[in-house]
Amino acid sequence: MSLIPPLPVNTLSIENLQQFPVWRYLQDDEGGEGTDESFVTPAEEAPPSGVYGSYVVFATFLLHGGDELPGAVQLDLLGSKRQFTPILIHAAGKCLDPLAADIASRLTRLRKVPGGPPVRWTLDITLPGDKAPASGRIARSRALKALGLLAQLVSLFFTPRGR
Repeated sequence: MSLIPPLPVNTLSIENLQQFPVWRYLQDDEGGEGTDESFVTPAEEAPPSGVYGSYVVFATFLLHGGDELPGAVQLDLLGSKRQFTPILIHAAGKCLDPLAADIASRLTRLRKVPGGPPVRWTLDITLPGDKAPASGRIARSRALKALGLLAQLVSLFFTPRGR
């Protein structure tokens, strides 16, 4: 599909995401020397529901002050279950973790504009079977984040593994 070599997910640029809005994580038998499970490659199309795999999807983040920034959300497909995790936000040429505890202060420092943390994300594409792009809120308290991660782990534990 593309001549772009696999990239570490944390190096995906805005340009990469604009050119290919969906990236998939490499399988164990893909890649080559120097690649691992953190590498992604452009996907030919948005993943259909019912499959198993992990993808990175271009998204827009809404900040507490109303500004928007580009980034990406990880989509884990487990058959009929979908898990979304915000993983990248781009500001002033830097790639940041939107769930980091210090994200508000880092965004303020980089953008040189007082503001708050990301509060919401929206995918820049509509996934197959959906009528609109998926979106979600970002929990602001550490307790809510921990509870959300625990719920995801429990859900993953009880999801049947089909391959």
